[in-house]
Amino acid sequence: MPAGTLEVIIVEGRHLKDRDLVGQNDAYVEIYLDKKYKQRTTTISNSNNPIWNERFTFNLQKGDDSIHFDVYDADVVGRDAIGSGKTKLKHVFDDGKFDEWVKLPAKFGLSSHGEIHVVMNFRPS
Repeated sequence: MPAGTLEVIIVEGRHLKDRDLVGQNDAYVEIYLDKKYKQRTTTISNSNNPIWNERFTFNLQKGDDSIHFDVYDADVVGRDAIGSGKTKLKHVFDDGKFDEWVKLPAKFGLSSHGEIHVVMNFRPS
């Protein structure tokens, strides 16, 4: 995989699985290539269809081949996992850009916990 700069834009989420008993999710997304270094969006309160429009930058090293998205519901104490998705960076390397909805599958892929709209741009170094 080539080295360079990966720009990731977390645009929005839709149909996020509700984790709250009262009201809707207070959703945020953690983005990472490697679990040691995560970036996250702000928390959007009371929405299962949040709009973030937030931009993140990652310096890619050789060997980075997937990017991960973990979506959480922020609670007063702790957090609840809404869902996780990932995508291969090959799509971005091939086209220089990526603009898709990333699904957050439930266990065994039988149902969905929603999806997030992700735009990525890659610039080789």
